[in-house]
Amino acid sequence: MGDSVLIKGLRVPTCIGVHAWEREIRQELILDLTLAWNNRLPAASDNVQDCLDYTAVSDWVIRYLSESQAQLIETVAEQIALGLLHHFGVGEVSLTLKKPGAVPQADWVGVTLTRTQVDL
Repeated sequence: MGDSVLIKGLRVPTCIGVHAWEREIRQELILDLTLAWNNRLPAASDNVQDCLDYTAVSDWVIRYLSESQAQLIETVAEQIALGLLHHFGVGEVSLTLKKPGAVPQADWVGVTLTRTQVDL
């Protein structure tokens, strides 16, 4: 297909981490999402109903992270990718999840993954 919808720099506070002090605070995660979506129909129709609703996608991610109690960013990334595949019917999700401040000498640490409908 080759077409994508992008959401870059989505910032969401959540409970994340393995240390006891991390379980008592909220830390910001930053997500970059690339969602495979055929943009030909919305381009031809100029109708928002034919688009992938990036506001709904963002709201889903925010809601998931606001309720998450996962310890690892790997777990969060996997669950977000599979959730987006399931709930929005996209063919493929690529995401980078960043955790600023996890290593004082680094801007952020993170993970990148790609999942497809086959992974469901």
